[in-house]
Amino acid sequence: MSRRPALIASLCAFAAITFSLPASAQFGREQIARPDKDEVYADMAVERGWYDDAIERYSATCEDRSRQKATWSRNCRKLADIYRRGLEGGQDYDKAQALYDEACFTGRDDESCMQQANVSFKGTDGNQDYAYARKLYKEACSLGNKTGCAGYGSMLYRGQGGAMKRDEGKRYIQTACAEGDSWACERARGFGLPERRGL
Repeated sequence: MSRRPALIASLCAFAAITFSLPASAQFGREQIARPDKDEVYADMAVERGWYDDAIERYSATCEDRSRQKATWSRNCRKLADIYRRGLEGGQDYDKAQALYDEACFTGRDDESCMQQANVSFKGTDGNQDYAYARKLYKEACSLGNKTGCAGYGSMLYRGQGGAMKRDEGKRYIQTACAEGDSWACERARGFGLPERRGL
């Protein structure tokens, strides 16, 4: 009988700790929501050339911050792709960049970081900006994008968009290669580096 109060106290303490943890700690990583019917329709509309419909659906989801972050940021990226590619009239790189940036830095969508990094690196918008590309590749890398790590490492190694840091750049490139990124391995070979070495 004397054990029961101690057992109840222990269970209460465990419950208090469990319910105070964030959902991700209790139930594992947050599951990324699958595309809903609006996003599926918008994807189909792009394939069929119904860009007005696609823009309307992507815009609504992109602006709805009550949705899961991965969902609204993905829709912002798809909307940005339309503007970048000029699928609805002429290309609008300013609109595309605003959407990519929001999805990248706020929505934590690594593919958005990569899209704008490529534009800024190549200057396809008429404004080559190595420093900004470097920042975007670094952000993509921090979100787990191995090609982003290789891009960041390459810019460090060459001193593009900031100080040259060959040793650090080499580590990023070689680690991305070791983790299976083929572009990183191409960079390593191009720079005459051993392909596989971890950080």
